[in-house]
Amino acid sequence: MTKIILAADVGGTTCKLGIFTPELEQLHKWSIHTDTSDSTGYTLLKGIYDSFVEKVNENNYNFSNVLGVGIGVPGPVDFEKGTVNGAVNLYWPEKVNVREIFEQFVDCPVYVDNDANIAALGEKHKGAGEGADDVVAITLGTGLGGGIISNGEIVHGHNGSGAEIGHFRADFDQRFKCNCGRSGCIETVASATGVVNLVNFYYPKLTFRSSILELIKENKVTAKAVFDAAKAGDQFCIFITEKVANYIGYLCSIISVTSNPKYIVLGGGMSTAGPILIENIKTEYHNLTFAPAQFETEIVQAKLGNDAGITGAAGLIKTYVLDKEGVK
Repeated sequence: MTKIILAADVGGTTCKLGIFTPELEQLHKWSIHTDTSDSTGYTLLKGIYDSFVEKVNENNYNFSNVLGVGIGVPGPVDFEKGTVNGAVNLYWPEKVNVREIFEQFVDCPVYVDNDANIAALGEKHKGAGEGADDVVAITLGTGLGGGIISNGEIVHGHNGSGAEIGHFRADFDQRFKCNCGRSGCIETVASATGVVNLVNFYYPKLTFRSSILELIKENKVTAKAVFDAAKAGDQFCIFITEKVANYIGYLCSIISVTSNPKYIVLGGGMSTAGPILIENIKTEYHNLTFAPAQFETEIVQAKLGNDAGITGAAGLIKTYVLDKEGVK
């Protein structure tokens, strides 16, 4: 019988689910609605289990051949305990022991981690970082998140706060308040939200004419609009793009000399801006970085897109069960 891994990437609106081989080849993927009606997490996790049962039976697999279940969640995780320390997007105000709840349904290992960490693990196993044991993934979306893989395993740190790189201090003038409650976090100047912050800050101070003036006046500016205008030659948007790239390049230089990865993988919606952003990031990185790391670390665009999460969730079982215990 076919041995399989079950994987879940839990988001605030949708849960992406998948079935994988032990080698992390994707056999099936599908989505279900995220049920946030129960603050204990039980209803959501039972719904995920029920969907797994339906898909396993539909494809004539056997639950006795499930090697493990990997689950990614949008919140801080105590990896050793499998506990989520509150998840705003899921309306979990208190700790939820995801592992303990899910082990009520299955007779196999259950591993739980933060969504940014599993995305990094996915890129390490089957994406832009494939073949390397030292990979850092930076997710450039509404916020800025990340995951660090060192010697093939996720860096969690002392209490699970490792790789919270969005809250690294980069804007020393502390112009913008972060969702964490502090000001000056790199997320406020190097995410999609950061692009808008910089546009609103700099436009009144500069004399550049801009094709996005009406968007600025109507408070409808988006990172995509800025990058598209920059590609078309808009000088103000080129200026903003270079500012954002400089912050990200600075972050990459700090990452490089602290964890020395083989790859720094850039993912999230902003990474699709292409060379106008990526090449400027690389330029700033090379300007700032210690020479040995400068030439050995590659900055690359993520490959897995929306599948990074479920691939990495399955990767939890491969990394922490199969590879460690020699299960075939």
